[in-house]
Amino acid sequence: MNMDLTDREIELLMGCIGTNIETIKRRHDPTDPMVAELIEELFELETDMREALHRKGDGWGAPEDPGLVICDAETRLFNAGVEARERMKATSRAAERRTLNFAGQSDDDNRSEVQNVDIWDPNDPTNW
Repeated sequence: MNMDLTDREIELLMGCIGTNIETIKRRHDPTDPMVAELIEELFELETDMREALHRKGDGWGAPEDPGLVICDAETRLFNAGVEARERMKATSRAAERRTLNFAGQSDDDNRSEVQNVDIWDPNDPTNW
């Protein structure tokens, strides 16, 4: 069954449900499993109504296609971080050092492939 309710009607129903929960807690033992289950059901109904009241037209979790929900803000934030890291790597001094170290080598050296990669650099602070 589908019902179209106004915002005011939803607020009134949520108030009634909240009052009913408090009345049940006062009149009955809330540790009784049946009473606790009734309170939980009422609380979930109130939560669903609150969500329906405050989530109108945002397309989040639309019943037509529940798998279509994509958090665009999260994707944009992730992509912005990746782009920023790539820009930092491209403009870093380490990138300049790498190009200088490998550009200055000549092919006529009698070094092995490992020696061409692992070159002693006296200006490297780790070698001081």
